[in-house]
Amino acid sequence: MKDKPLISVVLPTYNVAQYLQQCLESVAAQTYRNIEVIIVIDGSTDGSYEIAQEFCKTDSRFSVYWQENAGSGPARNAGLAHCKGELVMFVDPDDWIEPKLLEKLYEAQSEGDYDLVASRRIFVTCQKNGKITHVNKLHYKDEAIINQQDLRKAFMRMIELSVVSAPTQKLYKSTIIRKYDISFPPFRRSQDVAFNYSYYNHISSLRLIAYSGYNYRLILQNDGKTPLNYREVINRLYKVCQSMYAEWNIPFPEQEMCNFFFRARIYSHLQNATIHNWSIPEFIKDPIIWHITEIARPDKWYLKVAQKLILSHSDTTLRVFLRFIQFIKIRVLKVTRLKKPLK
Repeated sequence: MKDKPLISVVLPTYNVAQYLQQCLESVAAQTYRNIEVIIVIDGSTDGSYEIAQEFCKTDSRFSVYWQENAGSGPARNAGLAHCKGELVMFVDPDDWIEPKLLEKLYEAQSEGDYDLVASRRIFVTCQKNGKITHVNKLHYKDEAIINQQDLRKAFMRMIELSVVSAPTQKLYKSTIIRKYDISFPPFRRSQDVAFNYSYYNHISSLRLIAYSGYNYRLILQNDGKTPLNYREVINRLYKVCQSMYAEWNIPFPEQEMCNFFFRARIYSHLQNATIHNWSIPEFIKDPIIWHITEIARPDKWYLKVAQKLILSHSDTTLRVFLRFIQFIKIRVLKVTRLKKPLK
């Protein structure tokens, strides 16, 4: 019987001292034992490095490296440079995983030597003090695609299913990453999406599993984050999608792609801009963002209203409307929690 392969778990870490211990313990408790865990401290100043150092003393499978702050993408790249495993998984240090997650992912991968195996997240809403207020557990349907042409035809659907978004709760092959020199670009946002687009471009098989064992922590707070040049990120991701379809010699699904980008990227960013009082006019006047907004056919009423306000240059009314939607969402969430208390 073939020995189970080494799986490298990469943990990019920046100022998450209050959550790091729980994360490390959850990785150490995996029922799949043949792992190496590479912690990359990305210039943390809150004691995360010391916590990681102490944990490494208790488990020889764990190692920690330090770098000056450069962002999660470069930190993941640094982790990849140290990987010795045949398979790679990424975990974010403010999340935690269930004991059987790696075992479930590997079992699925080994059934067909799949190039990529993905599961869904468990969305766990927490207060700042760590108290859990809401849990939303989602699953994929079991699915396997073993033909590259079919994979490429399914790319838009995989985008919609968030298969090619976050790098967590997935297994990647080290050989593919190294052969095609796939890395995380130095974006401060959506670098994980760019990595997954690039990886997907080179795979020939994919497996989705009906199991969720990755707890994604959502914290209820206004953290005062500063605005990023997200216009550039959207531009690059949209152009990457266009170039991939051209390379595959498959017609670019412009309507579906614009629908997705408007809903998941443009509208989402505008919500953040409203919460943090970022500038809106400069963002929506970007030519590609304007083009996407103009082409999109939103299916939700609030998206249709937002689209109309953008295209009519009603910036002030748009901000007021987005604040109203945010207020409604908070009210609905509170009512839902009252109706469905956690046990």
